[in-house]
Amino acid sequence: MRILFVCDRSAGHIFPAIAMAERIKQKKNGDKVYFFATSFSLKEHLIKEGFVVYGKCFSSRNIIIEMVYRFFEALRIIFLVRPNRLIGFGGRDSFFLVLVGSFLFLDTSIYEPNVKSGKANAVLSFFVRRVLRGFGKDKPGEKYITVGIPLRPNIKKIDRKFALKVLGFDDKPVLFCFGGSQGSTFLNNAFTKLIDSLNSDYQIIHLTGEREYFKISQFYNKIDRKKFIKDFYYQMELLYSAADIVICRAGASTLGEISYYKLPSLLIPHPAAGGHQKANAMYFKQRQAACVFSQENFNFEQFRFAAAELLQDNNLRSRMKNNLNDIRIGIGFEDFCDNNCF
Repeated sequence: MRILFVCDRSAGHIFPAIAMAERIKQKKNGDKVYFFATSFSLKEHLIKEGFVVYGKCFSSRNIIIEMVYRFFEALRIIFLVRPNRLIGFGGRDSFFLVLVGSFLFLDTSIYEPNVKSGKANAVLSFFVRRVLRGFGKDKPGEKYITVGIPLRPNIKKIDRKFALKVLGFDDKPVLFCFGGSQGSTFLNNAFTKLIDSLNSDYQIIHLTGEREYFKISQFYNKIDRKKFIKDFYYQMELLYSAADIVICRAGASTLGEISYYKLPSLLIPHPAAGGHQKANAMYFKQRQAACVFSQENFNFEQFRFAAAELLQDNNLRSRMKNNLNDIRIGIGFEDFCDNNCF
């Protein structure tokens, strides 16, 4: 079977596809996976991993030119690959390829990891055969299937004592803050201000992003606590396994990882994410599995109070962990794609 994964240029669109593709390749059942991707760096990564990749990468964006080009590009790719199945992962670049595939009566699906569908997936849901969802959400009929959020292969649970030892920590609570691969100025500022204001006995993990690493490192040179400060760190499984509380954004992949590790969290959704992150965060908040704060109307005192309460109240953390048990959106690499949806 030839399966064509159709992705946009952002990591949030392409990483779930990579996890699915790696799992399909690992099963060795004869399926051949092809990619449509429009990010220069991610395209290079896919080619290095041995996948056949199609899709033109535009250095600048012009919606009219791109729409015309993507339509004819879709026809050409379908003719070349002749896929048996086609799965779209959202985003403007993926729209025409999935739409043309559905008009040609191919077996088409879309995967939507967020609670709130993006614009492309919202339109395509009317045309495709299946809508695969990351978050559980009741929908009528057999078309909508909740499959969870695939985790990266390295996301595995590690013994906490071992993780703490590797980081040079003891058994005190650990606060872990990160803002994605590029970092977040807003999260960095809020977290360092929090560190200045908390009197509890705790340890710190902070992934700052490359741009602000030097400045924030200077701040931590004055902090007399056990800490692990990096701009970026590949072994996230080690950091998650050591952490007690996470402060982060609310992207679908991040929340999948939080649910997998059952970590109480303080979520600050990115305001420029089209409402996706806010909807994801509210899904957790409504189930009492996280505390949520708006960046647009950020109240630091409320944020500080919530962090202090989570640090000091073991019972509160336990209740939040139990509530995370009921969400279970993060699906381990070994378990994902072992169903008939793929």
